[in-house]
Amino acid sequence: MCGMSVLLDDGGGDEDFDSGDGIRMLAPPPAQCEGGVWGSRRGHCGCVLWTLLLMLWDVLLLLGCVLLMLLIFSLILLPTALLLYTGFLCHTRVVASRAALCLYLNDNGCSGLIILGFVMMSPLVVIAAATFCALLRRLHLLLYFQPIREARYQGRGLGWRRDIHAWV
Repeated sequence: MCGMSVLLDDGGGDEDFDSGDGIRMLAPPPAQCEGGVWGSRRGHCGCVLWTLLLMLWDVLLLLGCVLLMLLIFSLILLPTALLLYTGFLCHTRVVASRAALCLYLNDNGCSGLIILGFVMMSPLVVIAAATFCALLRRLHLLLYFQPIREARYQGRGLGWRRDIHAWV
């Protein structure tokens, strides 16, 4: 019987470690209930198809995570990029552009923008990385990756485990 939990209690107990509840044994995983220890195996073609499906799922999820990271980093690092762009664009020894903004800046002002841009970059990279990790954790995106070994046995589709913790 697969959905049963067993309560073990020997009646006696050690006063130091006795919690009064006993020990709860968890029910076996669903794969142990169907056919064999791990469930019935898929055929060769089914295993290959499920492997390809799981690999496609994991690659699409990885692509989504990379796009989310690029979006977050580009939004948070936008002020630094604008300062550096303006500083290098208007400095006479680098580009010496004739843009309207460059009429208001001399070389000392452009050097100040370049220095400020590089000084601001380090803390903003840390903020962007922390924001990305917080979003990964809040959205539980790392829990949606599927191990390829799940393709061998039937009864295991795209299942998301909630009992593990993400590394971020």
